[in-house]
Amino acid sequence: MTSPESTDEKAAAYSRGVDAGRIEQRLDGHDEHLRHINGSIDSMTQALQSLTDELRSNVLHFNAGVVSDRRDTRERENIAAVRVQEAGFVESKRTVRWTAWQRGFAVVGAIVLVVNFGLGLYVAFNR
Repeated sequence: MTSPESTDEKAAAYSRGVDAGRIEQRLDGHDEHLRHINGSIDSMTQALQSLTDELRSNVLHFNAGVVSDRRDTRERENIAAVRVQEAGFVESKRTVRWTAWQRGFAVVGAIVLVVNFGLGLYVAFNR
């Protein structure tokens, strides 16, 4: 038969084996939990990366819009300035002064008209 020391040793070894099995089982549970956490961290990292890329794209698009608006504003101001100049040219063409020879012809024409009118009245009433 077995001696009492060997039974105690067997019982102690059995207890150690059971404890080791429990520890191994707990560690297996922890390993699975760590794999799940690592997967969550990886998916979160990917989500943050895609969000960062989208934000960068939106910022670039917004900056392009702002630059375009600034350019459009400058272009509108330039167009307005050109239109004001054109309106000034049109106005100056409307109020063009006559040259000296044009004034001379107008005075001579007016004198001829008055003389003809006077002669017409003279002829009409002296008959």
